[in-house]
Amino acid sequence: MSINHLKSFKSLFLRVRFKQVILFVSLITIGPWAYAQIDAPRRGSRVIDDTTKQVYGPKTSRYFYEEDVLLNKQTYHFIDTTPRNFHRYTYIQQHENMYQDLGNIGTAMNPIFYQVPDVIGVSSGYHQYDLVWDTEQVKYYNTRSPYSNMKVILGGKGRSITRANYSRNINPLWNVGFNYRGLFIDKQVQRAGKGDRNVLSNYYDLYTAYQSKDSTYRLFFNFRRNMLQADEYGGILRNSTDFAYADYFFTNAQPNLTEATTKELRMNLHLFHQYEVGKALQVYHIFDRYRQANYFRDTPGSEPEDYFDYTDFDSTHVDDGARFKFVRNEVGIKGNLLKLFYNGYYALRNYNMSYNYINAGMDSLDNVKLKGTESYLGGRVALRLDSLGELSGLVEVMQTGNYRLEASLKSRWFEATLKQAQYAPSFMQLAYRGSHDVWYPAFSYSTDFSDVSVTQINGYIHYRSKTLSVSPGLTFTRLGNYIFFKQGDFGLDQTVLPVQTPTAQVFVAPEINLSLLIADHIHVKGKAIYTRVLENPEDAIQVPDLFINGQLAYENIFFNGNLDMQAGVDVHWKSSYFAQGYDVPTQQFYVQQSFTSLQFPQIDIFLNARIKRGRIFLKYNNLMQAITKEGYLPTPHYPGQRSILDFGFDWSFYD
Repeated sequence: MSINHLKSFKSLFLRVRFKQVILFVSLITIGPWAYAQIDAPRRGSRVIDDTTKQVYGPKTSRYFYEEDVLLNKQTYHFIDTTPRNFHRYTYIQQHENMYQDLGNIGTAMNPIFYQVPDVIGVSSGYHQYDLVWDTEQVKYYNTRSPYSNMKVILGGKGRSITRANYSRNINPLWNVGFNYRGLFIDKQVQRAGKGDRNVLSNYYDLYTAYQSKDSTYRLFFNFRRNMLQADEYGGILRNSTDFAYADYFFTNAQPNLTEATTKELRMNLHLFHQYEVGKALQVYHIFDRYRQANYFRDTPGSEPEDYFDYTDFDSTHVDDGARFKFVRNEVGIKGNLLKLFYNGYYALRNYNMSYNYINAGMDSLDNVKLKGTESYLGGRVALRLDSLGELSGLVEVMQTGNYRLEASLKSRWFEATLKQAQYAPSFMQLAYRGSHDVWYPAFSYSTDFSDVSVTQINGYIHYRSKTLSVSPGLTFTRLGNYIFFKQGDFGLDQTVLPVQTPTAQVFVAPEINLSLLIADHIHVKGKAIYTRVLENPEDAIQVPDLFINGQLAYENIFFNGNLDMQAGVDVHWKSSYFAQGYDVPTQQFYVQQSFTSLQFPQIDIFLNARIKRGRIFLKYNNLMQAITKEGYLPTPHYPGQRSILDFGFDWSFYD
């Protein structure tokens, strides 16, 4: 065969392959739409003109949560297009400032007030990035057209966030989609230049939802993954004896650590499916395969002298790590009997915990079971009385004797919740060994801890009118055998270790939530919490006496609904208190009484607007620091967000 024949054959082959690619792409993009049109019932010769009119929009693309289906609520949610509080994009502000962090977006976070855990079995103990992982549930859509959303935050000094969502129906019964969330957060202390990251995180999930034509069978599946890497700078270096509070906020402030980093990987494979025998009976199965891996790496000798209080073993490179895995299967029945919903289930959870150095030089781990199987038996009930309210309850017990009991009553006029639980210590509390820390039951400092018990009751009374909404409430909490990390003198070189108190902590927190229309389109909203600690052995509970959130805003809609805007001021303030410190190698927050986080008013000025299908915001952070040249320390030695301008937008597409 001649060279010319070969060239002709190659050209023909490429043309054929190109046509095949075009045909394949066409089938992928047009095929599902064509199938939906063929499968859809025809009514005369009606044709939808979606080229000259905006047929599809927020009302045609609805979503629901798996929990809605599990609890037989069958509630559809519409896509949020309001600009109200669109500027609150950080994890701390989205959770009403109820968490502390290390002063930058995506850094380690810890709740300021005690929270009752949902898991009564074993856990890894690494919770510092829970908000990055769990802030948003997976949404399952039912779209009449492809739906996508792009959100971009351009924060000052290289604090950027990117989000992308896409969902479409393959046919009226089958939906697929994905979500992506990226954190690209530059350092705020000794930033070398653009791209000098403090936090780099990439999250994505893939999901699908399917139901049979008669809706007797429904399936929900998702895969989630997040990889986060954080630069651990160890707080501001106090390099002189006359170091003052204002020195924390100087632009030339120096970090304690320059080589330390943490990494965390989380993945979860999830399946929920159910078969409906009738309205009174459905059977279901839930499967989860979860993995969490956490690492701390550093170069010894790069830190200031005596920064680490203890060194368990010397090496040329610190490489601490821990991995936690579990597989959980739950089977159950549920249904509706008139206005009563019921649910009963049984679950098995196989878990495995491992450390890089857990077995090196250790005498015994007989009291720490790193592998095992947990059995759960539980149920739920809910009496739904339409507009009058809902009375619901949950009970869950384990073979170990641990349990969780919840009851709630919600109505237009009042609500109340009871939570009572006994739960297992985390693995990080029971045993650990790394370059700078070690503890376990057979060690000289014993951690042979028993299970923790908690009782928490809260209630609110609601009054609502056109101009005023007010909800006073009270939360009562009692903790028994409470376990926490504490800084103190333990007769060892280590100064931060887990502690269990033999007697109970008791505290109450009255609060009030307020919303007031003081003039046309001018709104005032606020929350105030006062905490009174009645019993506090080991000084375990360290919270601000007074905690306040407030907002003054002007809200209005112009140009026949094409422009919706909100402009105003956010204020957050809490009284001075011993905020929990942060132990870098173990990534644990701990109780301390050597450093006071001083009261400081955080004031943000913002403008939010929706223009047709897009939203934008402008926000100036921490006005008071621009005036006083000082700021706040959410965690000891870690300066908070400085005065800076942020901008962000999102845009939705429905075709």
